[in-house]
Amino acid sequence: MPKFFFKKNDRVLSYCTCANEPAMSSFQLDCPWCDCGWLISCSKCTRAFTFAEVRETDLSLLELGRRESTARGLTNVSEDEIAEWAQGMSEAVDRFDVGDTIVYLDGSYWKVDETNIEFTGDFATHKLARLPHAEALPEPSRLQTTLGNKDYWLPRERQDRE
Repeated sequence: MPKFFFKKNDRVLSYCTCANEPAMSSFQLDCPWCDCGWLISCSKCTRAFTFAEVRETDLSLLELGRRESTARGLTNVSEDEIAEWAQGMSEAVDRFDVGDTIVYLDGSYWKVDETNIEFTGDFATHKLARLPHAEALPEPSRLQTTLGNKDYWLPRERQDRE
């Protein structure tokens, strides 16, 4: 049975009111502070939420890819492109165990409790003792004041970004 990311809860920040719905893959723009660089979107309503859980699903990754294409309003997506998406998502989910709580940050998925994280993302370079998503659990407004702020992102912007 394939694994995939599903909305876990409405903690910290959630615009999605759906329950137990599969996530969509990332769709990060050049303004990651708008929340596209640090929240996950729902495949049913397309609204964002903070926490996903890895679950087994009866749906194939190909079917999830087709659902995502429809949810995004994409009409000219080939089966080869969906297969490529499914392969990429399989690789993204593969490093996690069923039951793990996942967050998204700048092109990568992380276990919410990971620490000492250093990576180069789609937009910026990051060096974090703890993920801002985890730091926001006791104080939800912290997520907006860090990742929702251009002042977090712009000084870290990759110099090689086109």
